[in-house]
Amino acid sequence: MTRASGLQAALIEAIEDEYRARASYAAVLARFGPVQPFATIVQAEGRHVAALAGLLRQHSFAVPPDRFAGRIAAPESLIAACEGGVDAEIANAAMYDRLSRTVKDPAALLVFARLRAASALNHLPAFRACLARAGSGAGSGAGSGAGSGAAPRPAASPASGASPLVWAIGLAAAAVLVRALPRKSG
Repeated sequence: MTRASGLQAALIEAIEDEYRARASYAAVLARFGPVQPFATIVQAEGRHVAALAGLLRQHSFAVPPDRFAGRIAAPESLIAACEGGVDAEIANAAMYDRLSRTVKDPAALLVFARLRAASALNHLPAFRACLARAGSGAGSGAGSGAGSGAAPRPAASPASGASPLVWAIGLAAAAVLVRALPRKSG
């Protein structure tokens, strides 16, 4: 597999995961109305799609169509929807960890890090708080901590074992460095 095709495959996997998340959260909104955290997170998923589409275009790769919009059914309850959100965001962060080990492109690595951080540090805690508010008493996903009586906690830190704060500081530093990278025209 060439470097370009490996990057393309990683970007396509990522955008399809973001399409799926956006469609899932939109289905919850269609069924239950403008409930949080779905109303906020569905907008974030749109920004994630846009960031990945921009990377695909920057590398002259075709942006795949969204094959999930309007095709995902909402769960039967908000508790189930929040549990699904926990599971989806854990899987999303793990996907970005895996993809980051296969890609060398600095811009892609930065976007993957930002999207992983959004999932792990923003979306996942919001879905865990949703479960806590609903009083479900049952967590979903490995180590979700929901129903434990404790306040929702940040997602597991990256494989390095760094705390979420250290991870966020590293992301901020990476953002500064990537802004200094030359941009491809086109």
